[in-house]
Amino acid sequence: MKFQGIVLGGGKSSRFGKDKALTLIEGIPMIQRAVNLLTELRLDPCVITNASRNYSFLECRIEQDLISDRGPMGGLYTACCLFEHSSLVVLTCDMPALTSIAVKHLIECHQEKNRATIYVRNQTSRQPFPGIYEASLRGLIGKLIGGKPLSLQELFKVIPETQDLEFPFDDLALSNINDGKDLNFFLRGYRTPNLFDPTVKLD
Repeated sequence: MKFQGIVLGGGKSSRFGKDKALTLIEGIPMIQRAVNLLTELRLDPCVITNASRNYSFLECRIEQDLISDRGPMGGLYTACCLFEHSSLVVLTCDMPALTSIAVKHLIECHQEKNRATIYVRNQTSRQPFPGIYEASLRGLIGKLIGGKPLSLQELFKVIPETQDLEFPFDDLALSNINDGKDLNFFLRGYRTPNLFDPTVKLD
């Protein structure tokens, strides 16, 4: 399998009020942290975003959504089209607590026959990201983004080959920042672990 690193950075950040991807955590923009994580795993990162975003400071490949205003599903579709023979290791730009070891575990467990490998919390809550998606899902995703709804949960319903993995690390590693309240929580008490530290701790 050929793994390709993807960072989805084209969200509207409507609840945040500004481009949250540029928000600094310990002096580093959140989107840069995601790119760094993929680089640490020796995956060539590619950022998928929309035309309104400028991430030219990132030293990696940057591509625009092929179909605009389709959320993370649209970004995933774009990645499938760009890297049609790859297994896509997909991160978002708003999960600053995510560790490399959590992503590495996904990679080690993924099998191409599964078409998608994701984490599940509490045996019921499927987490789309981080996740590994086969580019062969392009046609299926293309059909879904042609209408409503655009939720990734809808995608899982039509992929019987999805591999669900119980998340074996601290649940905080799967937290994402949607608004100012989430950000304040991290800034008050969050201590960034080493990228390969399997735990995420609060002081």
